[in-house]
Amino acid sequence: MSRMGPLAGAIRAVVGLALSASPAVASVIVHNHSTVFEFPRQCAAAKLKSEAKKCRADLKAWAKWDTNQDASARDTAISTATVKLSDAFDRANAKAVSRGAECDETSLTGTEMGAAIDSAVGSIVTMINTGLDLTNASEAKCGAKLIRAAANECGGFLKAESSYFKKFNSDPQGTARDAAHTAVRNKFIATYNGIAGSCPTAATSGDVDGAMSVMDSEEVSNTTTSPDLPSAWTGRTPSSDITYGGTILHPICSHGTPYEFFFKRGTGDDVNKLLVYFQGGGACWDDLTCSVPVYKMAVSDADNPSNTTTGFADLTNPLNPFRNWSAVFVAYCTGDVHWGDSNMNGIEHRGFVNARVVEKFAREHFVNPSEVFVTGSSAGAYGAILHGIYLHEAYPASTFNVVADAGSGVITQDFLVNDLNPAWDVEKNLPTYIGVAPDITTLTIADLYIAGANYYATAGVNHYAPRGSRFGQYTTAYDGGGGSQTFFYNVMVNGIPDAGSWWHSTCEWNREMLQHSTDAVSGASNYRYYIGPGSRHTIWGSNRVYAETHGPVETFVDWLNDMLGGSPTWSNVACSDCSLLGSCNGGSNDGASCQHDAECPGGVCNLADAKPPFTCSPASDNAGASCQRDADCPNGACQVETSFGVCKPDSTTKANKKCSTDADCDGTSGSCVTEQPFQLDGVVTCP
Repeated sequence: MSRMGPLAGAIRAVVGLALSASPAVASVIVHNHSTVFEFPRQCAAAKLKSEAKKCRADLKAWAKWDTNQDASARDTAISTATVKLSDAFDRANAKAVSRGAECDETSLTGTEMGAAIDSAVGSIVTMINTGLDLTNASEAKCGAKLIRAAANECGGFLKAESSYFKKFNSDPQGTARDAAHTAVRNKFIATYNGIAGSCPTAATSGDVDGAMSVMDSEEVSNTTTSPDLPSAWTGRTPSSDITYGGTILHPICSHGTPYEFFFKRGTGDDVNKLLVYFQGGGACWDDLTCSVPVYKMAVSDADNPSNTTTGFADLTNPLNPFRNWSAVFVAYCTGDVHWGDSNMNGIEHRGFVNARVVEKFAREHFVNPSEVFVTGSSAGAYGAILHGIYLHEAYPASTFNVVADAGSGVITQDFLVNDLNPAWDVEKNLPTYIGVAPDITTLTIADLYIAGANYYATAGVNHYAPRGSRFGQYTTAYDGGGGSQTFFYNVMVNGIPDAGSWWHSTCEWNREMLQHSTDAVSGASNYRYYIGPGSRHTIWGSNRVYAETHGPVETFVDWLNDMLGGSPTWSNVACSDCSLLGSCNGGSNDGASCQHDAECPGGVCNLADAKPPFTCSPASDNAGASCQRDADCPNGACQVETSFGVCKPDSTTKANKKCSTDADCDGTSGSCVTEQPFQLDGVVTCP
């Protein structure tokens, strides 16, 4: 395995995590509602129309068979209907391609769909004919009438589904479709009951209508949720030229290698729910950071989500609310937190382009999800908030939730103005249609949350899901260490030479993070935060999502379930004791999560969270050795770096930068504040 220096490794894990400062953030491009997303829906409409004809033809063929028992004629008619269905599917696929869309994988093939309809129709015919003696001319005639009534209901149901997708923009909530279903159902029940009263069929109108409703749902699913896609994570490398919404996109990684993303189809009742996850992995923005491997430069099989089997990536855990959802995994290799659309000195910052390519795939394979959950960790957290806004336009009838994992958006104004936008050219893709200003230098991450959350807050206004959208974010209180938000912030504040001392900016980062969170809550009623204890970075792939209750009394999975379920009790969660987290070593609670030794009777709490290097004092028998408590250092003490100073935020010069004396700041007495946030017992205290 290749190795890199500690600085490079730290930046690679972190950079691109913490994007958006006290004064800054970014955004993205508006879609053309009338053209970009219509072709997959129009393709589904055409296929459903042909399915309505096939279903009606099959049942009519069976109705004739009831009276003449001519199996050959029946089978010929059914086979002919399948050929017509397949031809219609081929025409729909070809028409979509001519318009820059793909829908051949969106449904079963024509042959497969024909077989599925044949099977469902056969079951319904058997249901109706049960109790009838078809050698009795009167009963056979009665059965034929009942089957023809079923043919009209089947055709009417699927025709209404076709019309829904064809006229989606004018009725995304499906009001007209539902009314048509009701009218078709009422007519069928009245007709069926009028006929069944004079023949001994065992099937009631309710029995047949129920089976027909199941068939209708299955046909819609088989037309719009890509039933032939694998249910295991699978990679796909798109073409180097992708036409989407009248624009030619060129997916690519930062150094010119091909881009790849991953997907899987869901199972069971959750097949029409869609998870969109944005991967993290560093960033670069100038010659220095882009000249060394401090960010993810390519996509490989190692990025396959199946390689992670913990937290919400564990698809076998019954507590995982997403285990059966369909999903797309937006892989990351552009060093721009999924926001960039530029070439800087030969580096392809095309994260925004790659994300749109994956969006196109999602739209063409999962046409109308009942729910969409957008998230991402680290650098992917910023992809989630930005593209989570745009995906609303792709899925105007889907219930939406957007959560950023470890992307609190604390950056400096200098980085925002002089590095971020010049390197990645994100300003041209700001989602100004939701009300954010077109000038990135005036924005904060809170502004982006507020604008997005408010724009999609009310069902039926700008979005047509059964309820308004919800936005949120997760972070620990002191997200620290070599792969953390505080590390990245400290590099921006104190420069690369101080990169090994990420804790020098812990307190200011925490203050800014809390301010952003408070601002977003104040500005949007459908935004909530979850601030966990300690300084670990990200939570999505950790089993802590299911069990960790230190600090907050609610697990992260419970908080998410409240969000997903639209619970009125979904609320902000913040640690009361934000001390570092560890696990008990020895004693009666061996292996349990802990924050203090007192929680580990007979043992000690070994801290696992990121913390500065504590070492034994020179006089100790273990001089220079790593330690957590004085007991680890016989005849000495466990020491951290001598207290350092930080210029107060309102210093006229070097605000928040490391200092030794007041003269390093603005010379005002007390402008250089002594800090040492990390204590031996894992407590973090800031002045």
